[in-house]
Amino acid sequence: MRRSLIVVLLLVTATISATAIDYVVQGQIEGMDGKLLYLHDYDKEITIDSTLVTNGRFKFHGSYERPALVRVENGRFFSNCILDTLAVVNFDTHYPSAGSLLNQKMINFSSENQTIEDELDKFRDELINHGFEQPELGEIYKHLFDKLFPRRLQLLYQTIEDNPNGVGEYAIMSLGSLWGVTPEQWDEAYSKMSPYLKRRRIADYYNNKYNGLRNSQPGKPFIDINAKTVSGEDVKLSDYVGKGKYVLLDFWASWCGPCREEAEKTLRPLYEKYKDDDRFMILGVATWDEHDKTVAALEKRNYPWTQIIDAGEVPMKLYGFNGIPMIFLINPDGIIIERELRGEGIISLVDNILSTNKPNQ
Repeated sequence: MRRSLIVVLLLVTATISATAIDYVVQGQIEGMDGKLLYLHDYDKEITIDSTLVTNGRFKFHGSYERPALVRVENGRFFSNCILDTLAVVNFDTHYPSAGSLLNQKMINFSSENQTIEDELDKFRDELINHGFEQPELGEIYKHLFDKLFPRRLQLLYQTIEDNPNGVGEYAIMSLGSLWGVTPEQWDEAYSKMSPYLKRRRIADYYNNKYNGLRNSQPGKPFIDINAKTVSGEDVKLSDYVGKGKYVLLDFWASWCGPCREEAEKTLRPLYEKYKDDDRFMILGVATWDEHDKTVAALEKRNYPWTQIIDAGEVPMKLYGFNGIPMIFLINPDGIIIERELRGEGIISLVDNILSTNKPNQ
């Protein structure tokens, strides 16, 4: 028995040693002399290493259990790479400029993905230079975005399928943060993931996101959330939603500039217009924020519509979004009418519904 146990331990040790790597991550960075850079493991959410910047240069070196997708960072400076035999990082592109075979694969994927992004940026800038403004600018831009989207999607699918490693993990991150991806398109990507990739934290995170998105589409019932009133009482979304009123549900945060702009330009005028209409209410839900900062923002902004706070990141998981403001319109029975509403689209939808559904009809 003892001999068998020793053999098993030796085999386990040999397996671990076979996957462990000696790594070097290096590069140049201006304006950071004498400051620390940190090496962060995305999957484990831990800091692996730190190093000092000297004469505009830095170098990490050591041993790690496996090649891993990592982030070199300090404040606004960051770059992603694969922790492997060698990675030379670039803080302008945010991905490597040279390195091992895995890092070269990451470079190839990132360069092709960036080419599509650059084409979109160039087109948008040309529209602006020719005097186009919203909403027409957005409508024209979307035509090119939709035209290039299948090409981008195929690049992501292929990279995920071909790379059961940190490169595939990076492609998952890129897919999950891409605007316009549907739950069905995520499912297609998920089916191409190796068991290794499906075990990564980032795959689990986006799987939850797209399940939330799937479950909160128009026509689906709202999903309940625990929160608190501004005065500190426990409350639920169901205390307000599904109670016989149309509810404009605004997920926001104190640090979010677009949230403040939407509140002042759209929600405040809409509130003033319908504040005496018993069929309609606006409900703010402070999300992804700190209690004291939320309360301070409400005192400063003096939003007159109902607010509940301290919802944390739960709404993002349950409703499948990772950007705010996120605004929904929900019918009197608690069924989602529309999601991801903004600007004039909010006003026209609310006006149309309330004018069509007159009181006592």
